[in-house]
Amino acid sequence: MWYGLRTSPEADPDFVHSVTELLESTLRNLILATGGVYLIWHLVATVTWPERLGWSAWLITPVIILVCVLSLRLLPKHILVAQVVWQTGLAAAITLAVYVFQRQEIAFFYALLPLMAVVTMGWPGGLLAEGLVIALVWWLSHGSATRPLITTYSLGIIAGGVITGLLGWATAHTLLTAIRWHLFSFAQAEKNMEEARQHRAQLARVLKDLDQAYYRLERVNAALIAAWKAADEAERFKAEFVTNVSHELRTPLNLIVGFSEMMMTAPESYGDVQLPGPYRSDLNAIYHSARHLLALVDDVLDLARIEAGKIALARDEVDLASLVAEATGMVRDYIAAKGLELRVHVPEDLPTLWIDRLRIRQVLLNLLVNAARFTEHGWISLDVSRQGDEVVVRVTDTGRGIPEQDLPKVFEEFRSTDEPLSTWHSGTGLGLPISKKFVELHRGRMGVESTYLQGTTFWFTLPCTPALMPEQKVSHLDHPQPAVRLGASERIIVVVHDDPHTASLLQRYLDGYRVVGVTDVEEGVALAKDIKALALMTDAEKPPPALSGDALIVHCPLPSGRRAAIALGADDFLVKPVSRQELWAAIDRLGRPVRRVLIADDDPEVVRLFRRMLCIRIPVQDCLEAYNGEEALRLVRMEKPDLVLLDLIMPEVGGQSVLEQMAADPDLADIPVIIVSAKGGSHASMQLPGPIQIFRPKGFQLGEIVRALEALFNALAPGWRPPDSTEPGLAKASAASPVSPDMPQPPASVPVEAH
Repeated sequence: MWYGLRTSPEADPDFVHSVTELLESTLRNLILATGGVYLIWHLVATVTWPERLGWSAWLITPVIILVCVLSLRLLPKHILVAQVVWQTGLAAAITLAVYVFQRQEIAFFYALLPLMAVVTMGWPGGLLAEGLVIALVWWLSHGSATRPLITTYSLGIIAGGVITGLLGWATAHTLLTAIRWHLFSFAQAEKNMEEARQHRAQLARVLKDLDQAYYRLERVNAALIAAWKAADEAERFKAEFVTNVSHELRTPLNLIVGFSEMMMTAPESYGDVQLPGPYRSDLNAIYHSARHLLALVDDVLDLARIEAGKIALARDEVDLASLVAEATGMVRDYIAAKGLELRVHVPEDLPTLWIDRLRIRQVLLNLLVNAARFTEHGWISLDVSRQGDEVVVRVTDTGRGIPEQDLPKVFEEFRSTDEPLSTWHSGTGLGLPISKKFVELHRGRMGVESTYLQGTTFWFTLPCTPALMPEQKVSHLDHPQPAVRLGASERIIVVVHDDPHTASLLQRYLDGYRVVGVTDVEEGVALAKDIKALALMTDAEKPPPALSGDALIVHCPLPSGRRAAIALGADDFLVKPVSRQELWAAIDRLGRPVRRVLIADDDPEVVRLFRRMLCIRIPVQDCLEAYNGEEALRLVRMEKPDLVLLDLIMPEVGGQSVLEQMAADPDLADIPVIIVSAKGGSHASMQLPGPIQIFRPKGFQLGEIVRALEALFNALAPGWRPPDSTEPGLAKASAASPVSPDMPQPPASVPVEAH
């Protein structure tokens, strides 16, 4: 068995080497043990029984010593020969002992030969040893040199050899299995060690990569610090830009809008001079275009001041036919000057749309101007039709058209093609991408169809709006109720505030809601009940009474010109351009007679405009003029006017210094001051102290409070941005978890202090 394992070509070399070493070690130990045991027995026997055993033992001892020495010498190089010599020598020594001592019991040592043969050579060696034992027993049983071996002894010796051989085989097999398991464990240990070595090498590489990543991270951090400083500088430049743009654009717009409005709405201020009819239509176009430009400036400034993160829509009920007429009227002369025909087809049964009038008019103007600019001959048509729940607007021209490969690039920002500059789609304009964005904000679609050298059609859709409720009167108030829609997609919010611009500002940034503004709390409560408003908002010192049902009452600070004026030490704040109605309304809010007015502004044309606005109520000789802060202070001290219209930005002494010196002088402190400045939006960007309180008569459920808190934290947590709406969040989890109506209701008021 052992020898077969050692010589098998399929045997594992490590296993063969281990078995060989085990065989050599086992055989060596057996030889030494057997020789040592015999020598000890020989010494004891010759000393104890010298007369009986002394001379006989010396006959066997040389044989034992010779066999041991010869086997040990052959063992390192010829293990099989050493085993044969060892087994044969032992058999000869036992046979010699039987003859020398004439004791048949010594023959029982034959039974140990199969055991040692199996252990050292495997089961084939055991079989050969058992055959040798049988042969020796048979020879002793029939030999003539001694008495024949007793049959019982013969059978016992043969049976003992079989038994010891089986025991040796069991022991050898167990030992072989142990060796296999040991080698397997050793191989696994080596494998694990190799894997550990590889992992260690990988770890070393990872550590090296981490060191490099840490170095890069340090560089990125340094770059981020530099970027943060640059962003902070850009924020400062943006604030300066907003201030400069506000002043530089609003001042001339104030003159354009103000004078054109005065010419159209108050011709009596010009005495007996009549405005010719043809001039009036052109003046009306100037006025509306200036208002359009002013609205665009307001959007730019609002987006720069208020981090709303989106383009605001000021939705209103709009008759699309009138909007189309307004847009085509603004470009009709331009189209006619190029020798083109303008065809407009608008059906009479179009529904009223809930859209941002300014944005859609801008889309129409962009498409019409583009069509006219890049059409050299032929016509331009604007067709409006209703298709299901949508209104479709098409602008078609007979221009050069667009190559098919350029159609996908039409609505991309800052895209240019290889076409000549005379074609419409060359350059890096933003008109079409912005127009498409405006249409999509209205939940519409925009597209283009074109055949090269034949013409182009741009189209867009707008969702239809349900019919309006008829106008009603609030039963117990002498105030017309605004035309609002019940059950529409936009929910209604009533805002109680003395500044009408506050409701407009909220409407611009509360997409999906209809904001209705009133100036009186009682009027707002009654209106909210009648139109089933979602909420009533106010910044009054005393919260209004609770509404019935689910309506919310939101009490929070709101921006207003009066609040900004009080913070500056004045009585009211008007942002240029100022209309005649706004100026008179501000004077009426003072609640005191005004007979003499000081107009302080560094622009003489602005002073002349305000003087003309006031001439119907206040004679021209009672309108004092000052063109800088120092002159304004001198006239205030000398003339003691009933009102000062003060510009904040003036040379030498500014408006803020004028307010401070007037407040410090007891004789001037009571003179009311209305700030009229092109530095618009100061009240929109100022910090508004005060609590935010939400009331609802029936109280709040736990899920509602959790969602409200999440929205609050998302809005007010410093330096944090809310997660994408597609990600699972607390609000969705809260909404998905029903709250039992039997649970105790939290308080119906949720105050949030905002200092």
